[in-house]
Amino acid sequence: MAAVVLSVLAVIYTLYFAAGLLIPIAIAIFISITFSPVVRYLARWRIPQSLSAALIVGTIMSVTALAVLALAGPAEKWLNDAPKAIRGLQDDILPAKGPMADFQELADEVNELGTVNAPETTPSVTIQGPGMLENVVGGLPNMLTAIGIVIFLSFFLMASGDSILRKLTRCGRSWSERRRIVSIARRVQSDMSRYLAVVTLINFFLGGAVALCMYVLEMPNPLLWGAMAAVLNFAPYIGAVVSAAILTLVALSTFPDPAEALTVPGSFLVLTILEGQVVTPAVLGRRMALSPAIVFVSVVIWGWLWGIAGALMAVPIATSLKVICDHSPTLEFLGSFLRDDSKGE
Repeated sequence: MAAVVLSVLAVIYTLYFAAGLLIPIAIAIFISITFSPVVRYLARWRIPQSLSAALIVGTIMSVTALAVLALAGPAEKWLNDAPKAIRGLQDDILPAKGPMADFQELADEVNELGTVNAPETTPSVTIQGPGMLENVVGGLPNMLTAIGIVIFLSFFLMASGDSILRKLTRCGRSWSERRRIVSIARRVQSDMSRYLAVVTLINFFLGGAVALCMYVLEMPNPLLWGAMAAVLNFAPYIGAVVSAAILTLVALSTFPDPAEALTVPGSFLVLTILEGQVVTPAVLGRRMALSPAIVFVSVVIWGWLWGIAGALMAVPIATSLKVICDHSPTLEFLGSFLRDDSKGE
């Protein structure tokens, strides 16, 4: 038991302090799993796997770069305007009668007393923190390293085809064990590829629906909020809460009427509930369902270990573990622990 506890602590320690290396590796593995069926399909048309892998990786990186370039400007503008918007909301809320208003008046009076004997002209020094562009430039070496790992590792994993699987079968001591390893690996790869592809597609359409809704409600930069909703939806519960909070803040600072502003997060929550309770269960089925408690704990733990990237990859990681457990007789008990039993089989 002591050895098991020490091993678990060592794994957690490694995951936390090697996050900069492990995050791009995990992203590359998920990309290769998702698009491996496409590579195999193109191989039937006698297209080399290396060429298919290069086309897929190039397409993913091109689309990602175009999206970042299109949304970087609106995102930086909103981040710069966010503090001013928050102060404006505070000025609108605090004058309302109540304990907070009395406290604010008392604070203002104390400030006036402290400045009675102050000189009329006092030089002021304004310290402006680095903007979004400066932060990106500062972390450019690490960012380029991570992007390089994702690009090349994704390409090599997809271009290698079944060579890694053939090497994995050597772990079997008999022919039957090797056949079982191949069978489990095939089913795990098929289930995970389907899950990741479907979830990515669902989040893409959710982002489009949110962007369209924000456009109809006359919100500024609707594409930015649609992209935010699509990305954060990879982290269930927490991602929806964060998106709703940001949309509420933007809406309150955009529309003078509070009732009109609250229609923005209300519409978003309706779309999110329809996606989470109707669309995703209908498309993925009950067999892929995870326990809500497991989902929440996974997002919290991986978010603590790897930050935002960990929170976004928490559910795919937990689902991968569940699929592996479901197809392994010795780990079936763990798969049943991760499963959402409230929905049945």
